[in-house]
Amino acid sequence: MHRLSAHNVLAWIGGVATVIALGGLQFGYFEGPVGVIIIACGVLAASYFIFDKVRAHQHSTAIREFAERHGWKYTGHAPGITTRLNGFPFGVGTHRHVDDCITGRYGGFDCSHFTYRFEYRMGQDRAAEQVFTMTVATLEVPVDRLDLVPEDGASRIMSAITGTDIDLESAEFNRSWRLMSPNKRFAVDVVDPRMMEHLLRYRLPGVAVRIESSYVIAWSAGYGMLEDIVARLNLVTGIASRMPAHVVRRFSELDEQRRQEEAERWAAAPSWATQPGVLNSRTYTGIDVSGDDDRDGGVKGRKR
Repeated sequence: MHRLSAHNVLAWIGGVATVIALGGLQFGYFEGPVGVIIIACGVLAASYFIFDKVRAHQHSTAIREFAERHGWKYTGHAPGITTRLNGFPFGVGTHRHVDDCITGRYGGFDCSHFTYRFEYRMGQDRAAEQVFTMTVATLEVPVDRLDLVPEDGASRIMSAITGTDIDLESAEFNRSWRLMSPNKRFAVDVVDPRMMEHLLRYRLPGVAVRIESSYVIAWSAGYGMLEDIVARLNLVTGIASRMPAHVVRRFSELDEQRRQEEAERWAAAPSWATQPGVLNSRTYTGIDVSGDDDRDGGVKGRKR
């Protein structure tokens, strides 16, 4: 399943073992069967910690070598790349960060490939660090969110419970992919026959797809196989190049309208919102514009 991997399951086991071992150390109880369990959990937690560090180092080295061979740039950390994304695996857990990010051009698009990490926690103790692999192609304009999840037993059960799956005219596609979006019109417009053909041809086991903001993302649990990077790039750039022209045009017009409205809002901003070199806690929102002198503070409800 696209949310689970051997690494992420082991992380949960290692996390639980850590909690038990730390609890045993805190109470100082090491007698009888309970003591054996606590010691065993300590050994398990230490073993997982060593395994995780070795695996992460091996993966980082392989990604660096891949970037060097293909003329891509290794940027390591890229903290801003996921800030506009929502829904699992983004925006959940704590200590969210990007590692081993490489960037370059592929198929006419700016692309990136990176490891995304976050932690689930139990109280004050670390429970499990979850690892996901992301391959991204950048779109010309921001669009609505659309999710494509490979159909399997778990996704079929979830679809039956939630009823969120959008069925299209192709029975083969419906058997292969689960389509979800808060904007059904957008989903149906994007996944036209040409897009369906591409998704069926380049479908990768355990790899889900999200279209959101300015990105097409292929994501999966755990460390992705190095030999799959090209296949993942073919998947996301093929989707990006097949975005229907009328969809791109519609969202381009919406983006241009948003930019114009933002420019007009800032043109009417009071001096405290535009003056450089001033650091304070007030935030300009452009709400409730007064007919009085804007520049001298005659604006209500626009600073907080």
